[in-house]
Order: sequence, then C-alpha cells, then structure tokens
Amino acid sequence: MHTSLRAVGINAVFMQTYIGGVSCPYICGRHLDHGVLLVGYGSAGYAPLRFKEKPYWIIKNSWGENWGESGYYKICRGPHVKNKCGVDSMVSTVTAIHTSKKE
Repeated sequence: MHTSLRAVGINAVFMQTYIGGVSCPYICGRHLDHGVLLVGYGSAGYAPLRFKEKPYWIIKNSWGENWGESGYYKICRGPHVKNKCGVDSMVSTVTAIHTSKKE
C-alpha cells in the first residue's frame, strides 16, 4: 500500500463488540454494510504451530476514539484469509493530480 488511504466497505457485525487485538471472525458475511478507511497493515504473533505471524489490516472507524483501539480496528488478512468480512470487495481511492495552466 502506498501513502494514500483506501475507503473500503466491510461487514461490520463483528466490529460492534471489538475491544482490541487482531479480529479474525470464524464466520463473517460479505454483505457490506459499513464504510471505513484502510490506513495500513501489520502483523502480530500467532499460534506457532499454524502460522508464524498473523497479518492484519489497520482500519480507521468513524465511531470515535472510545471505540476499539482508539478508533481503530485490526482485521486479519493474508494467504490463509480470503476477503474476510468483505474487506477486499469494494476498495476506493482518490489520487490528486497537479496540473498547471500556462497563460
């Protein structure tokens, strides 16, 4: 991911009870019902017998700083996870192009 933010659609059912850590719901629909910003990614320790690390997306939510991890949500990503909660289904970004008009 470059420096620009990505607006993504997500199924927010499991976000309602999120309090921290990397969320990787076992069952999560792909029906998109909430818009958030994808702002980055990372990885955390995981069960060593299954995966060495647990990669995740960092998502900024609009529910305020008292929700989640100061307004942010971590959802699992990677080769073992395909489109968890629909996060890969609808991604949008905007790129500004500077143009100069010669007179």
